[in-house]
Amino acid sequence: MKIFHFLDDKNRDEEKSVIIKELLDPSYGCYVWPSAFVLAEYIWHERHLFKDKTILELGSGTSLPGFLCALLSDDTHVILTDRSDFPQILENIREAAKLNNLLTRNNIWIRGLMWGDFSDSEHYLQLEGGGGLFQLLNDIEQSDRRIDWILGSDTFYNPKDFEDIIVTVAFILTHHFPNAKFITSYQERSSKRSIQYLLDKWKLKCNQISLASFNFNHDKYINLNDKDDDDEDMESTGNDVAYATSLQSIFLLEIAKT
Repeated sequence: MKIFHFLDDKNRDEEKSVIIKELLDPSYGCYVWPSAFVLAEYIWHERHLFKDKTILELGSGTSLPGFLCALLSDDTHVILTDRSDFPQILENIREAAKLNNLLTRNNIWIRGLMWGDFSDSEHYLQLEGGGGLFQLLNDIEQSDRRIDWILGSDTFYNPKDFEDIIVTVAFILTHHFPNAKFITSYQERSSKRSIQYLLDKWKLKCNQISLASFNFNHDKYINLNDKDDDDEDMESTGNDVAYATSLQSIFLLEIAKT
């Protein structure tokens, strides 16, 4: 497990700590990836935008950005989602939510969600957290809320999933709340991979958010495994050098309707 600290030099009462639980599992959703650091730091820097809002995280995995949002206030509604056919990821989210004292809140939802799948078949409903996107949006609207922010860290990992992600976001913006925005941290692994043609196809626009605009501190994550006295009971894992190197190729994007 790891603890991530988010501090405010001017107001110590604003400090938040997020506990993340990783699994020794072949599913890449069971590890915290460098893109999550960038997205979480942006959320912390701009926390006034996310506090008391309704937030949907796609491909939550270890859920660092989503948990941070949930800890901003008791009135922040966070929906943590990941693949319905990987129940071990959803169970890990549930266990980590308990570690962060979030399971007692009725506005923290953990749902299975398959990108680009709009079916609500009997088979799909039987999957972990099932119900699909239609059911999820209906449940949100029935609770007199609407999605303000969609989050995703390293969701653009496998090119075969790119359009499914874009289609899911486009559907939410078109049929649920057109003023919502998708904030995603994206690690460039190949210059040949691009989502621009998909954004054009589904009538979405994209702006890059400079990491310098929110004072992202790369050095904070170089020594990620260094434990201070308060964390002596927490075991850290991972390759910090790899994290630091990967951070150099991460972009933060804001995607919205044209």
